[in-house]
Amino acid sequence: MANLDYVLNHFAFNAVAFIRDYWQQKPCVIRQGFIDFQDPISPEELAGLALEPGVDSRVVSQQPSKQGHEPVWDLQHGPVEDYTQFGDQGWSLLVQAVNEHYPPAQELLRAFRFLPDWRIDDLMVSYSTANGGVGAHLDQYDVFIIQGMGRRVWQVGPRADYEVFCPHPDLKQIRGFVADLEVELEPGDILYIPAGFPHAGFSLEPALNYSVGLRAPSQAELLSAIADEALDQDKLQQRFRDRASDLLNTNGNELNNDDPWFISDAVIENFKALILEAFDNQQDVKRAIVNLLSRNPRPPLPEWPQQPYTESALSYALERYDILLKAVGVRMVSTRLNDRHYAVVQGNWYAIDDEDAEALFVILLEMTDFIDLNDCKPYLESSQARQLLVGMLNEGLFLLDNEGHHDSDSTAESDSSH
Repeated sequence: MANLDYVLNHFAFNAVAFIRDYWQQKPCVIRQGFIDFQDPISPEELAGLALEPGVDSRVVSQQPSKQGHEPVWDLQHGPVEDYTQFGDQGWSLLVQAVNEHYPPAQELLRAFRFLPDWRIDDLMVSYSTANGGVGAHLDQYDVFIIQGMGRRVWQVGPRADYEVFCPHPDLKQIRGFVADLEVELEPGDILYIPAGFPHAGFSLEPALNYSVGLRAPSQAELLSAIADEALDQDKLQQRFRDRASDLLNTNGNELNNDDPWFISDAVIENFKALILEAFDNQQDVKRAIVNLLSRNPRPPLPEWPQQPYTESALSYALERYDILLKAVGVRMVSTRLNDRHYAVVQGNWYAIDDEDAEALFVILLEMTDFIDLNDCKPYLESSQARQLLVGMLNEGLFLLDNEGHHDSDSTAESDSSH
């Protein structure tokens, strides 16, 4: 299927008004958010993709409820080869991170760049038969649901405390769901659902849906990232120290050891102060958070060269190859740290202070699966640009190749000659 350009209909959607009035506040429906919407993938291609190694997929199905009983739900993890077992209605195939495995689908995410790149997690694609769905549930992240082929009804309820239960060990649903919004989506329509709003959907006919999931790190993830950075850099080594007030009574003239096994609130406050001191260095905290946001939660599979590339030998290697390939799922961001401009790729930092290095970074960022090497060569007069490309080649995140021929051994051959 040819690559398609997806542009939000500016007559139906205004990014400023959306962020001001709806973003993380309340659901909204964007009718014909995409005009003349064309599916980037067909049901057959989606089923084929779900068979490939490393692709996360599942089929959720339900049997009609008997009178007075809830439906019987089932979930089968992929790969699934025989869909006839599920019948002709009441089931959905869901495939995660389709944008990372099927390049044409990446174009759909570009339409949502009114939000920062690091905010966008992945594109989940689902194919549902009539009455197919996954039941009422909660998501802890914001989501845009784009209707492709077919029609689907969505119901959204208010934020509240709901009882979570599992009709299948791998399927979470909620009880007590009552919708205050019900909408039928047609191709090109978009439904935005903020985190924490319960929702349920079912197809009226065979349908494709595209769910743009937004990334929102938790406090635990952020603290873990800062701790990992500190351990990697051998930082935050200050140890706990007692204060006299922790060991003496209020008057300060007697030991406070009547209950030596008891941990007081004062001691906890001392520990809390020690933890908070870890956040005093703005640059260290920034580096840890940027590292986290530059990494894909689904790490790409690198293809390392057998011998490392060098900056001096790069021009020779480039003469032997036609294209530059990008590993599936590479995340790339940029930031400023200590007055320098950096590209950060899967936690790897590269200075891009000059125009050529920055331009090359943008080219590599915007590419989907591969580009012609001639698009890169004009920028490689810059040492920083060469270091950026060499670094990513040596990390196995990008790969030199010849058009129509993928052979990692040939990369190693070119390097071993230097």
